[in-house]
Amino acid sequence: MEDMIKMLAEAPEEERKNMMRDRLQMFISMPEDKRVESIAQLVTGFSKLKPKQREEMIKGRTMLVASFTDKDRLTLMSSRMKAGMSLPKEIHESDMQLTEQTVPQLPEELRKNFMTTMEQVKKAMGAAQVGQEAAEAAGGPPRHHDKPMVLKGVFSKKYVCTVCGHKIPAQ
Repeated sequence: MEDMIKMLAEAPEEERKNMMRDRLQMFISMPEDKRVESIAQLVTGFSKLKPKQREEMIKGRTMLVASFTDKDRLTLMSSRMKAGMSLPKEIHESDMQLTEQTVPQLPEELRKNFMTTMEQVKKAMGAAQVGQEAAEAAGGPPRHHDKPMVLKGVFSKKYVCTVCGHKIPAQ
């Protein structure tokens, strides 16, 4: 798979997009265990690319996933989260961070598709949902520079200081 990913990363953008769409559609048709394994291989392969290529591949993957039907998007994103459990922590977290950075760059409709499905995935996987209301009920969000921190993040929620950018994970 690594050779295929390297070739894909070096292909012209339109060809890369078509080939990646075909690969993602193939994943959708696989049994879940095979799909999770294949997505883990894809993410691992992406991690071995040069930083710029890796960013482009993750951006392309994110845009394509966001453009699938609700059902197919849910299938792919759920499998991606399950695949993350079998990956080395640094590969999983790095891929998720780059994906999170890509989401705001998506056209509004695709961004909405992606975020709506991500919330469904989190709920289905039993992820703790930490919102501003919960923080307020627990005495308010953490403070830094004597100001309340803002809750941010798509996959991994964190509080961010509006003064200096200091981050702490949300519990």
